[in-house]
Amino acid sequence: MNQEEFDVGPTEVPLSEIERLNASLSEAIALEKVIDQTEEDLKRMRGDLHKIKTLHIPDMMTSMQLDEVTFKGWQVKINDFVSGSLPKDPDRRKKALDWLVDNDGGGLIKTELKLHFAKSQHNEALSVASELEHGGYAPEVDSSVHSSTLKSYARQRIKDGDPIDPETLGLYVGKVADIKMKKGGKR
Repeated sequence: MNQEEFDVGPTEVPLSEIERLNASLSEAIALEKVIDQTEEDLKRMRGDLHKIKTLHIPDMMTSMQLDEVTFKGWQVKINDFVSGSLPKDPDRRKKALDWLVDNDGGGLIKTELKLHFAKSQHNEALSVASELEHGGYAPEVDSSVHSSTLKSYARQRIKDGDPIDPETLGLYVGKVADIKMKKGGKR
């Protein structure tokens, strides 16, 4: 290794120090490349596993009319899968909230009321709670359902055989193979 492997500018650094630095830099760069490739490989493998667990295995087990199997010490059970959250688009969000109200899900909705005042309007802010319309302020009202609450609600409706509109609610509904090692099993 020599000093020309990197630009150190004019220096009086001993060659042995430069060689040690070269070695450390080479090792760091090699590790960066390995880590980047490993992360890409892991991302691809997680995607492959997701596809197998949410498509292939559930489809095959459903066609065989199986809900649960044991394989090589692993318990495999097909469960309902719900993912997503209320749509961000205001029109679609309103439609989803209306659907919840019409289908016994109105209690899930949280409503937030915000008013914005200038610093000089502190006293008005304290009194406007009882005088919103008379004060001339236009409040922001935001209604939402936490995504975990919405998913739990959807899973329960599916379990109970009640109708659900995943597209309106911004949800993806499917089956997933839960694969867990049985107690006492070995990896």
